Amino acid sequence: MSGFASLLSQFKETTAAAAASSSSSAGGGTGSKRSRSSFEQSSSSSQPHHQLRQKQSKIPSPSEHNYCYPSSTPIKTIYIACPANTETGGPEALHQLCHMINSGEYYFDDDTTDKKGDDDDVHDEFGRLITDKRSSSSSKQQVHKGKRQLKAFMLYLRERSSSSGNKTLVEQVFGDNRSSPRPSKYDKYNAPMMEHHFPPHHPPESTSNNGGEYSSDLVIWPEVWTHLIDSLQQPSEPAWNTTKYQSAIWWLSVNNNKGRFAPHQFINRQDILHLVQSSYARDHVLTKLTAHSGSDANKNSEQQQHVLTMTEFIPYTSSEFAFSSTPTTTSKPTNSCKGNGSKENLVVYNPAKGMHWTDEIIRRACGKQAKTERDGSVSTGGGIRFCPIGKGPGGRERLSGEEVVELLKTAKVYIDFGPHPGMDRLPREACLAGCVVITNREGAANFDSDVPLPSEFKFAQFDVDKICSLIKECCSKHDEYAEKLDKYKSWILAQRVQMKACVDGMVNEVVTKRIGCVKKD
Repeated sequence: MSGFASLLSQFKETTAAAAASSSSSAGGGTGSKRSRSSFEQSSSSSQPHHQLRQKQSKIPSPSEHNYCYPSSTPIKTIYIACPANTETGGPEALHQLCHMINSGEYYFDDDTTDKKGDDDDVHDEFGRLITDKRSSSSSKQQVHKGKRQLKAFMLYLRERSSSSGNKTLVEQVFGDNRSSPRPSKYDKYNAPMMEHHFPPHHPPESTSNNGGEYSSDLVIWPEVWTHLIDSLQQPSEPAWNTTKYQSAIWWLSVNNNKGRFAPHQFINRQDILHLVQSSYARDHVLTKLTAHSGSDANKNSEQQQHVLTMTEFIPYTSSEFAFSSTPTTTSKPTNSCKGNGSKENLVVYNPAKGMHWTDEIIRRACGKQAKTERDGSVSTGGGIRFCPIGKGPGGRERLSGEEVVELLKTAKVYIDFGPHPGMDRLPREACLAGCVVITNREGAANFDSDVPLPSEFKFAQFDVDKICSLIKECCSKHDEYAEKLDKYKSWILAQRVQMKACVDGMVNEVVTKRIGCVKKD
């Protein structure tokens, strides 16, 4: 998460047309399908929405225009693009980011804010209401001692194909009296929903930089939606000669981007700030950014300014976000893998990835004496069971966050030989639940800063005999092996504090370095 801006250009005509024609306006568990799951697919539930057309005007090709970093334009409002009605680890991280920005109570000097009496409403330079003195709503920006609060909002969107199938439509989703685009599990976060159409109105005299004009709005996109970065921009001719909102990509993973952000975009889209959730993502982004810079140290240093670390955390590690009730095993079990609350000779795995390797481990460990249960768990003659983290046959149904924790607390070992597209949540949750974590070295798992396990629990080469031998040792001497993960556990428990430091760094980059910003007294 570092510096950025311009973003693109296609939105004012669509917004005006839609506003004129419409008067209405928006885990814990892992998927258990054996195919690799990409982060968040938008729900098909019907919600009031605002439909935005993507790429209505011609966007210049990379050879026509290079975008520049809008370092002179300070950020005043942050919008976090998030799939509507979706509960997975990615959306939860997005809500955490919104919460951490708002909870930080960052205030800055703002000469454009109108100066009215204490009893009057206060508006920003665009005529938008900042705060209603008669309301304590968290969805309004606050003014404190002549300073304005940096505020973050959730921008709930839904991706759709047009009826002809040749265009991508982006729907801004709003709530009503009966439903909301935000799952109730995220109500615990200070993450208010954007209640008006994006983009907000900006005056023509916005700050100009390198031939482009950048607004003080920043939109943070998850890495799975990099192809939508331009979808909210108002079109104009030429496409770059208009006010642009600033943009950032949060690389919560690398693999799930699926190459949507092409190599030439890393080079030509110098306006974009890259926030990286893992060292794996940082390595990926910096490699792409510096691909054509050669040995120019100054240019490499300049590229690194576009990359900022932004982590997330396991919510129940903080009392602020703990489960409403502590997970127990006293309720009626929904999966035969669940035990009586004590550790069993149980090995659990994510059935959504790496099943080719997992199946081989199970076959070798269980041999001819293996017994497959209806829920997909497999028992060995030696008393060790392998169980998918999921409900139903083969663990194909998602467990709730509480159910995942409950299952992990009964297991002794968690294995993960699939791809690690980012700093995955399940290995961390397994460690917190007292499991010995065993992985490969693929993706983020190859970076000890992302998965800081002792080397004996990480396999660069798949050796099924050694892996099975280690699993048996971890089951028979569980306490001894689990103690070796104490440093990993401490690192996980510190991630909420680390995220606060990351947000401080981002605010320093996009606000403090551009205008005066202070913490509220």
